[in-house]
Amino acid sequence: EEPFRKFRAHGLIVKDGAKMSKSKGNVVIPDDYIDRWGADSFRMYLMFLGPFQEGGDFRDAGINGIRRFLDKVWHLVGQSLAEGERGGEVLRPVLAKWHRTKKKVTDDLETLSYNTAIAALMEMLNAIRESGSCEHQMVEEFVVLLAPFAPHFAEECWERLGHDTSVFDARWPSYDPAMLVDDTAEV
Repeated sequence: EEPFRKFRAHGLIVKDGAKMSKSKGNVVIPDDYIDRWGADSFRMYLMFLGPFQEGGDFRDAGINGIRRFLDKVWHLVGQSLAEGERGGEVLRPVLAKWHRTKKKVTDDLETLSYNTAIAALMEMLNAIRESGSCEHQMVEEFVVLLAPFAPHFAEECWERLGHDTSVFDARWPSYDPAMLVDDTAEV
């Protein structure tokens, strides 16, 4: 009598070419990484290593990329606060990508494809930064999508955005199926 419908084993994490184990002496102590980069950076890095059931190759340098991503999100939240509700006009291609990202993250969470969901959020953040404009609501929804991967960080961003409830009490962002289709196609 298990409370879960299906058992899903996580994959092996490899470090220095061998699976992590105490006998090999290549086990990573999370406290050192958490002290240096924060719990959410470490958590997201482990999710980003590879598919959940396959594991991945742990490299110390890889966690820097996740930390930089979270720093950019923090900056985006600050930018949204500075611009207020007015924000900037979002171009159609960026808006279409936003709806595709919401769908991808939602679908990937269902299949435990955390690495590709995080990659989609990274791509979306880059698109927002390149376009130079973003709506306040888009930033709030971005924080909600980020919450399953970086819960403490998302709570801080959510509070910073002026909410007095938890980010986990917020409604999950929905996407418009009509926005998933591109207006043009290259032949």
